[in-house]
Parts: sequence; C-alpha cells; structure tokens
Amino acid sequence: MLEAFLSLPPLFIVLICIGIPLVVVVPVVLAVLKGYIKLEQRDTDGQVAVFSFIGTAFTLLLAFIIVNVWSDQSAAQTTLFGETTTLESIILETRAFDPNLAPKVKELVLDYLEDVRKYEIDMTPPSGGDPRTEKAFEKLLEEFNVLEKDIEADAQKKAEAQTMLEEVNKIVDLRDKRVDSPSGTLDGMTTLVCVVLALLTVLAMALLPAPSHPWIKWYQSLGVALAVGIVVSLVFFIASDAYTHKAEDEQFTRVEKSLDI
Repeated sequence: MLEAFLSLPPLFIVLICIGIPLVVVVPVVLAVLKGYIKLEQRDTDGQVAVFSFIGTAFTLLLAFIIVNVWSDQSAAQTTLFGETTTLESIILETRAFDPNLAPKVKELVLDYLEDVRKYEIDMTPPSGGDPRTEKAFEKLLEEFNVLEKDIEADAQKKAEAQTMLEEVNKIVDLRDKRVDSPSGTLDGMTTLVCVVLALLTVLAMALLPAPSHPWIKWYQSLGVALAVGIVVSLVFFIASDAYTHKAEDEQFTRVEKSLDI
C-alpha cells in the first residue's frame, strides 16, 4: 500500500497529505464552535501541554525520518552515478585499447543499463539484485575475462589494458555495493507512527477551547493542519518514485548520449 502511494504523481501526494489533516480538522472545529464539544477554558493549560508533547514527538520523529530518507536516497544515487560513470569510462578505455572490441562492449553495457533501469530502478529488486540484470552484467564481465586471458602472455598489451581492467574491477564493487544496500524508502511502521502523530497533532490543536473570535480558532487550527500536511508531504515526496527516478533517468540519459546513442 505504501509503495503504491509513493508511486503516485507528486501533486497527488501533496494534495492527499494536505487534504487529510484539513478533513480531520474542519468538522472538529465546527463542533467546538457550535458547542457540540464542550470544552472548559480552565482546562486550556492541560490541553496545551498535551498538544506540546504530541507536537514535539511528531517534530522529532519527522526530523529523524527526513534526515534518514534523504541520506539514504543521496547515498543510493551517488553509488548508482558512480556505477554509470564507471561504465562510461570502460567504454572509453575499450575504444582506446581496441576499437574493434568497443562496439560489442558498448552493446553489452547498453543491455545492462537497460536492465538496471527496467528491473532495479523502475521496480523494487530482490536483495542482491535482479537475476535478469545480474545475467546481463555477467555477460559483460565474461567479455573482459576472455580478453584478459587472451592478453595474459603479452606484457605490452596487458600493460595497455591495465586501466580498463581496473575499471572493470571497480564496476563489480560498485554493483555489489548498490544491490546489497537497503533502499532509501520509508518502512511501514515508521510511516504509520508518523501519520498517527501528525493526525494527533492537528486534532489536539482543533480541540483547544475556542477563543473570543471564531476566525482565530479557524486560523490556528487550519494553519497547524496545513503546516503538518506540507511537512509530511515533503517526507513522502523525498521517498517517492518520481523524486528518485528523475535524477536516475537523467543520469542514464546522459550516459547514453555520451555513448552516441
């Protein structure tokens, strides 16, 4: 359910995150103003204390989630960008070493990148990476394993291919790091606690006794609901597919263009 929500367009995510607190607040404020919910002014101190406690807990949890999700997303993107940049370097080094080999390596790299995009970026891969993508990666590695065996007896060619082979070893480490690292998406329990605290925060404000002017009550309650909705929508936007895929697609497009696609 959470994955389906994060796959929605950003505008829908923002509207839902802002709309739900407003839907919760409006009937409660109306009930308070019309006297359906009896609240004594002398109980204000206790209600303010409850609001402050819930609001503080929500704020601390929200800050924790934002930092973790943002850091995880940035780390995942950095690893992926390092992998694609290294693949680009491998093509360039192959062209310099053996122009006749470059087209085949280029084709294998493009097949691998396409599988990465299709099965490990647009979809949530299993731990250790998608088998189809892993197979495409092994085909690429096999090409260099054969090359390394062929030039083993030729010291000059081995020296010329040294940089290229180092890049190949680097791409193995980068892929292992990427597929073995947890994703930067939200987990269900943390999200549930955050949403519950957010709703309790806006509800606690809406239940405070009405001041002398009704518009002040509306201003306070709707202002808190709107602020809570906006910051929660920020969390979901950072973890959304649209946010993560945009930067990744731009990187793939850049690498493909550099390979004269």
